[in-house]
Amino acid sequence: MRYYQAYVGKTDYRAKEKKKIKRSLRRIKRMIRLAPGNRFLDVGCNYGFAVMAALRLGQNAHGIDIDAAAIESNKKVVGDAHFSAFSVEEYAAQGHVFDMLYTSEVIEHVPDPDSFVESLSKLLVKGGILYLTTPDAGHFAVPRCLEKWKEIIPPEHIVYFTKHGIKHLFEKHGLRVRKYFFTLKPSLRVLAEKI
Repeated sequence: MRYYQAYVGKTDYRAKEKKKIKRSLRRIKRMIRLAPGNRFLDVGCNYGFAVMAALRLGQNAHGIDIDAAAIESNKKVVGDAHFSAFSVEEYAAQGHVFDMLYTSEVIEHVPDPDSFVESLSKLLVKGGILYLTTPDAGHFAVPRCLEKWKEIIPPEHIVYFTKHGIKHLFEKHGLRVRKYFFTLKPSLRVLAEKI
């Protein structure tokens, strides 16, 4: 956590705000069709673009992130009620539950993916929908020599997944993969549900 609070390479992602909100709108619309209700949480929300998109779609949307500065910025733009500075483990321990979880480009940064996914599962109601993205180490576009892959950037990215690996981790915590979305880029885009 300290690494990200003092991260020198951190940039202001607001320059890409419109593009990120538009992408989030498309993704969240898919989730809404399958979710049992309208409670939405973005885990690792950064500057809150997915939360903004979910709010536009009429969802009861919230976001959490360990970056307290980003959370404070979000509160000024969107409002205090929608954002909190917590880890997913802390937030799950408080007993919160949601119908939809969105977490994009987060799991590859966490030191304990098992605890991360366990907490995601605790946050979801039965039948709840999870949308997760992460670099795909098993994608056809990844170089055979992984050291040459641009996503190998420790200590920023510390864990990598394939479809098989993410499926196994999800199943361990009561999550079933419904769909992998095809992409030409080496990115896992997974839609899962809590069973």
